[in-house]
Amino acid sequence: MYDFDAIIDRRGRNSAKWDERFIGKGDRALLPFWVADTDFPAPECVQQALLDCVQHNIYGYSLPPVDCAQAAADWQKRRHGFEAQADWAVFMAGIDAALAVSVCAFTKPGDAVLIQTPVYAPFFETVEKNGRRVLENPMHLINGRYEPDFEDFARKAKEAKLWMFCNPQNPTGRCFTRNELLRFAQICLENNVLIVSDEIHGDIVFDGLRHIPIASLSAEICARTITCTSAGKTFSMAGLAASVLFIADEKLRRHFEEEKERCCMNVNVLGLTAMEAAYRSGDQYADALVEYLQGNRDFALDYIRKNIPLLRALKPEATFLLWIDCSRLGMSCEKLEEFFRSAGVRLSMGSAYKETTGQFVRLNFGCRRTLLEEGLSRIANYF
Repeated sequence: MYDFDAIIDRRGRNSAKWDERFIGKGDRALLPFWVADTDFPAPECVQQALLDCVQHNIYGYSLPPVDCAQAAADWQKRRHGFEAQADWAVFMAGIDAALAVSVCAFTKPGDAVLIQTPVYAPFFETVEKNGRRVLENPMHLINGRYEPDFEDFARKAKEAKLWMFCNPQNPTGRCFTRNELLRFAQICLENNVLIVSDEIHGDIVFDGLRHIPIASLSAEICARTITCTSAGKTFSMAGLAASVLFIADEKLRRHFEEEKERCCMNVNVLGLTAMEAAYRSGDQYADALVEYLQGNRDFALDYIRKNIPLLRALKPEATFLLWIDCSRLGMSCEKLEEFFRSAGVRLSMGSAYKETTGQFVRLNFGCRRTLLEEGLSRIANYF
């Protein structure tokens, strides 16, 4: 039903990932495996909903579609077992905006915010740019899998006001277990630390695993959690900049909305229209996408193992991101970037995620398989 192998040229279409300012042009252009969006067409339900909205031909001030919050809540219940309620929903112009409003609403300058590293760059950038302090809780790479350091987390939670959590985790691909989530949450409850959980990749989980929203663990945990999610990654809609937050506690929700209004971070009508359509009718597409991406993941892991053995790719449990250890090459971070550019690909450098060794890169495999194969073969041939 869905052709994820279709060739769709994104060049010249205002795609950040494919823009010639970042990858060059002509025969010398790099293949882009960096920006974390997919190259797949959105499902027909989304296209039709947007077409109906556009053909109305008036784009004035808008309110969220009446049923959008319910559609988003139903998706959480149906897909992840999280009994979210429609009246908990707050809409934002993307997850990054939600992180920024959370930091400004629930901490003061000088307060400490706890994060796991390595992690998606806006986590620590948002904290630092708003005059708060980052408390890093580095995860440990053990037998090819990142494991939390709960002892360090418990120590640092004593001085933190807020914990910004990423699950499934970008860039490592971890999908945290129920026991891990319970342990994190208990520490936060004991220290009165508010949880802000970025779960934007929650729909993309492999090998029969399940994404567990941390707010779904108990009513007590839910009351201290802001769950941030979006249809953007699952349905190729990142450019529409629409996210939904579930905030069960009325006082927290009201305070968040007051800060949101102060910052004027509302969502455009196209983003909300697409979100509602995706969450109402996108189940089959989401299932097919995960199946295709798992095939891409397995292809990439097998190709690297057989053809580029100096690289060690970690097996992601979720996301469409491959975290690759390049330490056997013996290069500095700067040399690594130059190396992959010379090979003809653009990847994300691990240092951008506060990965301390400078020996990791991130590869986005959310593309048609032939393009993934071409990119990996460029790297293999350059070796």
